[in-house]
Amino acid sequence: MASETVNAALAILDRTVMGIDGDNRSGQQRLTSAIAQSIDQGCHLMAQAPTGSGKSLAYLAPIVASGVRAVVATATLALQDQLWRNDIPMVAEFSGQTVTSALLKGRSNYLCLARLDGTNTEAALFDERPGPTFSDDLITLKNFAEVSSTGDVGDLEELIAPESWRALTCGPNECPGANKCAQGVDCFAERARSQAELANIIVVNHALYSAHLATGGRLLPPHDLVVIDEAHAFDAVATNALGAEISPGGLRQLGSRLRRAGATARHADAVISGSGRLEDILSQITGRINPIPVDLAEVLAGTSEAVANASASIKAKESALAAQAVKLSLTRLDALRRMQAPDQGEVLWVEGDKRRSLRLAPVSIGKRLVPLLFSQTPVVLISATLGSGERFSPLAQRLGLNPNVECVPVGERSLARKVGLPDEEEMSSEDEDGFTLVAPEVSEIGYEALSIESPFDLEKQGLLYVARHLPDVREPEWAEAAADELCSLVAAAGGRTLVLCTSWKGVGMFSEVLEKRTNHKILTQGEETTVRLVEQFSSDETSCLVATRAFWQGLDIPGPACVLVVIDRLPFSRPDDPLEQARREAAVAAGGDGFREIDLPAAALVLAQGTGRLIRTHKDRGVVAVLDRRLAVANYRSVLLTTMPAFARSVDLLEVKAFLATAST
Repeated sequence: MASETVNAALAILDRTVMGIDGDNRSGQQRLTSAIAQSIDQGCHLMAQAPTGSGKSLAYLAPIVASGVRAVVATATLALQDQLWRNDIPMVAEFSGQTVTSALLKGRSNYLCLARLDGTNTEAALFDERPGPTFSDDLITLKNFAEVSSTGDVGDLEELIAPESWRALTCGPNECPGANKCAQGVDCFAERARSQAELANIIVVNHALYSAHLATGGRLLPPHDLVVIDEAHAFDAVATNALGAEISPGGLRQLGSRLRRAGATARHADAVISGSGRLEDILSQITGRINPIPVDLAEVLAGTSEAVANASASIKAKESALAAQAVKLSLTRLDALRRMQAPDQGEVLWVEGDKRRSLRLAPVSIGKRLVPLLFSQTPVVLISATLGSGERFSPLAQRLGLNPNVECVPVGERSLARKVGLPDEEEMSSEDEDGFTLVAPEVSEIGYEALSIESPFDLEKQGLLYVARHLPDVREPEWAEAAADELCSLVAAAGGRTLVLCTSWKGVGMFSEVLEKRTNHKILTQGEETTVRLVEQFSSDETSCLVATRAFWQGLDIPGPACVLVVIDRLPFSRPDDPLEQARREAAVAAGGDGFREIDLPAAALVLAQGTGRLIRTHKDRGVVAVLDRRLAVANYRSVLLTTMPAFARSVDLLEVKAFLATAST
């Protein structure tokens, strides 16, 4: 028998769908029921809900029906905006219940009043030289501060230079807190958090929620439930948040800021000197670092001492900007110390080419997420695609969940105190913040799994074409043959093509080919802002857009502007990626297969996201063309194919052209 929460959630869903003159979808109703049950039972849920299934309403209805306080974390600004401006107001209007909500962003999205005030007397504290439009931008932002209730950059009606905004906002690692800032009472970021304290639905992005976890649950208000939408992208964001990065340029800026904020000159200069030595050492290192060279260890130790001494010499109470410099220095100091002695489960490497940086990250993000997240509160992980495997096991295990363990409630203890610091028995003296960061080798946290059907007739609306006749992508002949194939496909589609590449090299090559050999307008990632590229691609129905990883997910172009999605290669990680190398080694050490356990599931997830750009509505028709023959002939192809939309399949170019002829009209 369905619980009261399930029945109430379904009733809210029905009223909302009826109110907006929408369609009743059995998949959406199943999803709503499953999420309501997850809330009732305090269990984790992984749910795959394809495009068009109405997943946002499916989780908002149970949240409202249950009365829990929930955080909804999204990967993209587009979905965040959709929830805040459309979906939540719709549910509030038709639910018959009071719904309070708040949109909360990272601090760098809000104008910093302390920095704005500092322009009158402390302009020299800016980390980068203001651009030529700074004076005009400053006037715009001062006027904005007087009339805006949010201070959110998204509410700015006038365009300003990015460097002007950076000069007048406070990064997440800089803010000393409202109590230590003269502008704390009026602070826009603090005001947004205060509003979130009163809301029962708080909308954030993955980065902010991951930062919340990294601080042990100190950034967001306590909550009973977290919905991680677009969950396929969460592990990468969480890995960055729970890792660390140090760059010579960043240390140089820190040293200059500390000196201008009143630090002792010799200590601040020692930080700048350390940045120069670090730059020299990193120029001679590539990739993974294990063990740490003696000269690098000495520079990290010396620079740590210099940062600590410089920070201690500042009278932080004298100004908000000085307090920001101290807070930033403490963050950098923590990163420097972690890099001197990485934990056994962490990997250290050099990233970048001309501008190099030192990166540290956990090999297994799941071991960090179990004590910080899954042991604390029920989680709904939802996405249009959650990847391969029964019960989405590869992604589940990567996040720290065990597909072979029965789902049990998180526990009355965790629900009572909600999200916060672990209990005494979970404490570890090894961590200076006082809480455990690493889970046992094998997670004992289970979950429920659900996959609902697509509301579209995918077999009729879409065709998956694999160019099996092309040379292998690793052969030198492939590039020219793939270029010929692409031009032939684009001609058949009449433009209307999204070309998704796995590298910037591919973007440049295919963009140049299409420019020279077709008469269509060619839009190339990097030549315009993302927003402008999407606008042009949507409005010019014969144009082609050539892009890389940033466009594989989150892009929504329904209608005739996009009838052909071309994928150049299977999206495997680079074999020399240090973090993925470490993950492969860990899989092999545990008796597994690095390629099948790490590379293949990750590629399947990205491939499914890329192919998902094609069919966005009931009326859409089109072709996904993959120019990598391995999808048709490799012995692992079934793992990739099972995660992709259930399109009809073909290796016949003539059949594809005939299909495109009907899709383009």
